[in-house]
Amino acid sequence: MGMIIADFTPKELGEAHRAILSLRNKSEKASSKLKEGSWQKTLLDSYVKAADIALKLIDGDTGRPFECEALNEANKSLGDALNRAEKVIGKFVVGSSQHTLQKNRIAALKIALTLIEKEQRLCQNPNCR
Repeated sequence: MGMIIADFTPKELGEAHRAILSLRNKSEKASSKLKEGSWQKTLLDSYVKAADIALKLIDGDTGRPFECEALNEANKSLGDALNRAEKVIGKFVVGSSQHTLQKNRIAALKIALTLIEKEQRLCQNPNCR
């Protein structure tokens, strides 16, 4: 449990927690306004599920093992969110609130993905990679 988050300072983990929670809440709010079954709703719902796993890992809550498939899906979803954030950050003026939001989100997603990948390596299931 402690070894997984030892690579990050408490400040980094706190900032990552805030940014991932923000992504989660924004995704959940936007998802609630979309038609069931649409690709956009499916995407946002996957972000919410992935963020929930990431938040538990950031908080060091690894007492109950995660399902391999859930870790794989979280890795895929947050990887997609990271790619999207990296593509859009250049559209914002450095120092603007939008640029800062994306910069913080990118840093948080990288931490979350690192923690998910470490958890995947701990998984006994060989398909969990």
